[in-house]
Amino acid sequence: MTLKRYERTRALVEGDPALARAIVCEIERDAAPGAIVVLDDPREELVMMQVRETAQGTLFYLGEALATSCRVRMGNAVGLGLVLGSDRCRAYELAVVDAAFSGEVGAARAQRWEPWLVDELARIAERDAADARRVDATRVDFSTMEVEA
Repeated sequence: MTLKRYERTRALVEGDPALARAIVCEIERDAAPGAIVVLDDPREELVMMQVRETAQGTLFYLGEALATSCRVRMGNAVGLGLVLGSDRCRAYELAVVDAAFSGEVGAARAQRWEPWLVDELARIAERDAADARRVDATRVDFSTMEVEA
């Protein structure tokens, strides 16, 4: 199974931060000095949050949210890291992983780390299912309630 970029990013953003740190430490250790070029230092910025309204399905801007972004280059690949909130280190790590896993050169590195990323996605799915069960336990069915006169 080959993970898509979205799945890999989800595992790194929503999962254990230690996984992203371990990947980046290996990349920095194995890369030649100066191989990772920071194009845009990690910085906080406000971004507009676009959401879909459920009744008619139209898009609208809910408001602004704080995000941290970073761009790096490794060889010909440019990586982007973007996280909600103020986390400069995480944005940098995501950018490095994005660049390092790009192209044919990055495919071997991506294959090496795929089992850990798949395990992290499984933990995320398990956590989301547990959250859904907790929410379902508190759900009220108003159609079964009796109306008092």
